[in-house]
Amino acid sequence: MSTCTALIIPADLNDRARVETIDAGLGTLQTLVAGNIEAVSGDDWHFYLNEEGKILHLAPNCRAAMLVLEETGVLADVYCGNVVFLGETGDGDEADVPGRLIDLAQQLFGLHQAA
Repeated sequence: MSTCTALIIPADLNDRARVETIDAGLGTLQTLVAGNIEAVSGDDWHFYLNEEGKILHLAPNCRAAMLVLEETGVLADVYCGNVVFLGETGDGDEADVPGRLIDLAQQLFGLHQAA
């Protein structure tokens, strides 16, 4: 079990994006994305989403796409369903989401900070 600070971005624009401390285990991640997970990697971060999001016709996650585009300058796919951003250690383990992604998300669409 690995407890990490995560950036959770729901696909539903009526649900607030939030920063939350989670158990970054498989079961929690599957619950947050409502299905089996697929990972998309960045530099020192990655995010998880439902691997069947497109097949299940889950809503596109416009906020996650905007964050990825602003951070990397590239948008290579349409991300569907809820997205969970985490950081990554040098050996590939889960870590807290980088602060710059939290700051960028706050600037782009605001965040709910859990107590």
